[in-house]
Amino acid sequence: MQLRFLAVMLFIFAGTLIAPAYAHYFGATKNVDGYQIVFQPYPSAPIIGTNSSINFSVLNNNGDNLYNVYSSIVITDKHTGKPVYQVPYRLYEISDIATKYEFNNPGDYVATIQTRIPGDSKYASQPLEASFDVTAFPPGIPLDELLLYYVTPAAVVIAGVAVYLHSKGKL
Repeated sequence: MQLRFLAVMLFIFAGTLIAPAYAHYFGATKNVDGYQIVFQPYPSAPIIGTNSSINFSVLNNNGDNLYNVYSSIVITDKHTGKPVYQVPYRLYEISDIATKYEFNNPGDYVATIQTRIPGDSKYASQPLEASFDVTAFPPGIPLDELLLYYVTPAAVVIAGVAVYLHSKGKL
């Protein structure tokens, strides 16, 4: 009985002493005036005709999330400069921001995040802005999947056969 009470008390106190963990997106990073902006599309190479997730993290100079920011996302065609998709400004409780977008045509695009940061003398009135290049591909096997699931196993099999034949003196 005492052991169970001790375990419950330890669980309660450990939960109050340990700081919560926060996850961020990991990808291309730009530093702007002491802020880090991280961009990570999913899949990493968007495929036309499928929903892609466009993910951003806006972090302070310590790598921590910002709270209660107003952000907008704009995706433009890189060659024409015309917007193809836009998420209007809205309040985000934390600065990990994601939206879904289905690319209709293969090609090069620019994903831009604009963030207003309450309490920042500069970026409360004008947005902090960062742009990242993204390329949409036609359907097929994505390069990372091709390498991971097909090329690597084939290379291992070929190397194994070569080692076996060499050990038997036939190569």
